Amino acid sequence: MTFIGKMLVVVQLVLSLLFMAFAGAVFTVEQNWKQQFTDKDQDLKTEQDFHKSTNNKFNEYKNVKSAKVAELDTLSKKRLSDFTREKNRADNLQQQLNNLKTAHDTQRTVAQLEGDEAKFRRDESIEQRQVNKALHENLVDSVRTNRGLEDIVFDLRLQLGDRQQRHLVILDELKTARLQARRKGGGLGALPSEDIQPPPPLNGKVVSSRYGIGNRILYVEVSVGGDDGIKEGQLLTIFRSGDGVAQKTKYLGQVRIIHVFPDKAVGTVREKAKNGVISKGDNVTSKL
Repeated sequence: MTFIGKMLVVVQLVLSLLFMAFAGAVFTVEQNWKQQFTDKDQDLKTEQDFHKSTNNKFNEYKNVKSAKVAELDTLSKKRLSDFTREKNRADNLQQQLNNLKTAHDTQRTVAQLEGDEAKFRRDESIEQRQVNKALHENLVDSVRTNRGLEDIVFDLRLQLGDRQQRHLVILDELKTARLQARRKGGGLGALPSEDIQPPPPLNGKVVSSRYGIGNRILYVEVSVGGDDGIKEGQLLTIFRSGDGVAQKTKYLGQVRIIHVFPDKAVGTVREKAKNGVISKGDNVTSKL
């Protein structure tokens, strides 16, 4: 065998040894890796189981949490709704309370004003009664004084009427005496001119009638006066209208005017019917 052959054998032997060593190392490594793989796989399965268990617990917790959150949300919404309802109720009660307070204050103010007004009216009524009493007393005194003055004026008018009536009677007697003297030729001269014009055509009513002092002269007040054209000394006729069937128009007499006012006049009865009584409401005319 040659040297090269020997060297090749040696090299082959070395290589075989190296291969065997390498194969042993590889086998050992393979066995270790497989064990490690198995261990790692077991650890991984354990980890996966733990993770799965943890994930299941987490999902369970998540579901429980979601249910709790939903329950709490529902409860929160319910309590919020209850709170809102109670708040609205409280606001309504507060508004009612405020309205009642306002109404109470208003009623108290109105009652106070009514009380003040009642007191004012009571005081005013007392003052008004006092004033009315004083005015009534003054009015009574004035009425008494006025009546006394009216009686005095009326008596003066009656006295004036009596004198005017006597004057007219004297004039009538003088006129009659002169007429008689003229007829007999006595020549007493002309009659005094009275210049009394007849009254204008008019109609009126008897307002009142009254006898004068001594019940000798009857004075009659009529509803026509100076504004109607009446003058002193004129004659007016008094009559009472009938109904045209059972009662006939009745002549009551004549009145000579002795005093004239703007809306009325006073006269004395110059000629009176025998059965005639002149009363208030009888007719007065100048047309007859």
